[in-house]
Amino acid sequence: MTVSGDRPGYLAETLHSWSAVRGLAAWPFHLVVEPGAELERCVAVAEDFERRRVARSVGIEVNPERRGVRANPHHALASAFATGADFVVLCEEDIVVADDVLECLTAVPDTPDVLAACAFSERQAPQPDDVLTDTGFSAWVWGTWADRWDRALRDDWFEAARAPWDGAGAGWDFGVERIAAARGMRFVGPLASRSDNIGRDGGVHALPEEFEESRAATFVPHRDPVAWRLAAPTSV
Repeated sequence: MTVSGDRPGYLAETLHSWSAVRGLAAWPFHLVVEPGAELERCVAVAEDFERRRVARSVGIEVNPERRGVRANPHHALASAFATGADFVVLCEEDIVVADDVLECLTAVPDTPDVLAACAFSERQAPQPDDVLTDTGFSAWVWGTWADRWDRALRDDWFEAARAPWDGAGAGWDFGVERIAAARGMRFVGPLASRSDNIGRDGGVHALPEEFEESRAATFVPHRDPVAWRLAAPTSV
């Protein structure tokens, strides 16, 4: 998880949602915390999450200096894959998750043409709760595999993270989309969202007046287990 070091309230709410995630006890959980104005409180929230023992292990890493919105996610992924992990999920301090988010992400087919499994869906309600389909990329909780990190994302991450048009802010999410397009790869995610944005204030790119438009209309915090099925590829 990437943590800004500035928003302990969002971090607490998000970690509370992760505490309810089924299967988290089998996963290590690593927080990479930027030095920020509320660093001490953010670390305290992370330590409280560690004490709950809901994950297999919890690591808390405080960056000695601010890496920024492009470098910190790259560092978080690189550190996780360096442990020998085959599949890594990247999450953020202001994106809450449903309790079946790991079941959803790990149900995405591990095929060479799928660059990432994404938890967020911007579709309008209602949607079936058991369908995975081709989707656009969303940075709001996503996972990828070690071989795709090694051959597609790791080395091209920074060069690809360019703004899509003049005047737009550069971002690594643009880079992930650009890498997928260049390689003919795709993204798969649920029709009914398994993550939702709570970060109305204090974000780097998000504006408060755009917050309501960024919410997931299909998100609910609890869902019973489902037998996931894959829809035919469609246009987003």
